[in-house]
Amino acid sequence: MNHCVTGFGKRLLKRWIARPLYDCRAILRRQRAIATFKGVGNDYAAQFRKDLCRLPDMERLLARLFSSCDGNKRSSSIVLYEDASKRLLQQFTAALRGCQQMFHACSSISTLICTEDSVDSQLNDLLSPGKGLPNVSYILDRFRDAFDWSEADCKGRIIPLQGCDPEYDATCNAIQEIESSLKEYLKEQRKLLRCASVTYVNVGKDMYLIEVPESLGGSVPGNYQLQSTKKGSYRYWTPELKELISELSKAEAEKESKLKGILQNLIQLFVEHHSEWRQLVSVVAELDVLISLAIASNYFEGPSCCPTIKESNGSDDTPTFHARNLGHPILRSDSLGKGSVVPNHVKIGGPGNCSFIVLTGPNMGGKSTLLRQVCLTIILAQIGADVPAENLELSLVDRIFVRMGARDHIMAGQSTFLVELMETASVLSSATKNSFVALDELGRGTSTSDGQAIAASVLDYLVHQVQCLGLFSTHYHRLAVEHKDTKVSLCHMACEVGKGEGGLEEVTFLYRLTAGACPKSYGVNVARLAGIPASVLLRANEKSSDFEANYGKRCCVTKDKHASSQHEDKFSAIRDVLRIVKAWPHPGDQAASIRMLREAQKLAKVLAVEG
Repeated sequence: MNHCVTGFGKRLLKRWIARPLYDCRAILRRQRAIATFKGVGNDYAAQFRKDLCRLPDMERLLARLFSSCDGNKRSSSIVLYEDASKRLLQQFTAALRGCQQMFHACSSISTLICTEDSVDSQLNDLLSPGKGLPNVSYILDRFRDAFDWSEADCKGRIIPLQGCDPEYDATCNAIQEIESSLKEYLKEQRKLLRCASVTYVNVGKDMYLIEVPESLGGSVPGNYQLQSTKKGSYRYWTPELKELISELSKAEAEKESKLKGILQNLIQLFVEHHSEWRQLVSVVAELDVLISLAIASNYFEGPSCCPTIKESNGSDDTPTFHARNLGHPILRSDSLGKGSVVPNHVKIGGPGNCSFIVLTGPNMGGKSTLLRQVCLTIILAQIGADVPAENLELSLVDRIFVRMGARDHIMAGQSTFLVELMETASVLSSATKNSFVALDELGRGTSTSDGQAIAASVLDYLVHQVQCLGLFSTHYHRLAVEHKDTKVSLCHMACEVGKGEGGLEEVTFLYRLTAGACPKSYGVNVARLAGIPASVLLRANEKSSDFEANYGKRCCVTKDKHASSQHEDKFSAIRDVLRIVKAWPHPGDQAASIRMLREAQKLAKVLAVEG
């Protein structure tokens, strides 16, 4: 399902799948939006993906940028570390470019609003300026006019353009005025010394030294202070020149201070519009996911359709799940082999249909796959996506409960069977009429009699008390055969059985959901596939045949033993009565005679009750 081009779109898709919708109107809105991207909006979707395919993860980038400003609206790391300042500048320019890309991509796709027939449209809500799509064009223009983004990346610092920061502009003007004064002062000194070759030189940290030819050394004014000499020339400072240099140094220091603060000021200005940037990311993420779901249906094996959501009309309405030629959302023939994925008709609930399917079949026959397949299809339908089926009609499902697999919590003292029953208890206490329950091999963690009894009781409770829809896969074949409830449908995953080497059964899985119960599980066949030695397989096959042949006889023998035991108890009671009568009355002991008479009376009552 994941064909998103942005990182934040992928995360939103995960959230949608983890929390499907439970509102019919919201699902229909998504379905219409996805259908638009599959139809008239296909070219717009392709251009949208192309524009944003190299976009950084804006959700995380903006989060880092927002967190860089503390409560005092300053970022202390910039003051302390130059490399941190450069990294923050790179993040800032990347965020600006990313926001510009996202806004332009959304603006170009917004023409789809005109193609929408209904006003109640998800795309209309997403792409309408000021409604879903924030109006950030003027904010981006403001930052574009503030500084050269490319130059900032190259130089590692922001040089604000004219009009961006009045304080910075004032310091720049002050520097220009001082430099102009220095030029005028040099012209005055040239006139004073009557030498056009007098100029300024910089020596180390000494700047704006007046360099005078050696031939004029005797005619310099008295306020000239000799700083250094060079062959053929002298270098001087004057008090006026020192004052101008001092003013220039202060102005340049102030300019540098303003430059250091300009990045923090611009970031703070950017952060002030955090709600608009987050809203822009949210719109782009939702568009990305909708386009991804539109593309995903092209990768299903076999036909796909837009599911029909059946709205509940009241408490007496029966939940429904009817799928025709239901495929698997994940499995594909190109990876498993041709013909491996077999579509099935699945009909659960609705007027005149059973609400539960008890599913039997051979091991590895596809029972668990069918359970997962139905659950995944429900999730896809309720996030608004297409499903791999010719037709699907379903009622809204509030929760899906799955009891599948085996695991334990040894450190908590919980066995696999206890964990299994704890999960089952959660299902029984939390499921509602609108839930969907998928139980796989419930009761296999204990003896056959106990496990079958628990499985039958749980099934009966779900069918008659909860009255929800569900699938119940089991290898308890007596449970399938003896369950005569009209609300339960007996089905199995079909297979073909042939004779292989040594008389062993070889099973061909057909993966076709078929009415009726499967006669056995063909576990020896799985042992053969797993590589169990042939001698073990032959011995297991013999024991399996013996168990199957003697199962009914043992039941009969048990019943006969029980009947004979009852007859033996009756004969024993009669003998005891005759013994008492023969010995009564007890000579010389009237109390003993009375006790014997009472005992005979009790035995006679027992015989009368048992017939």
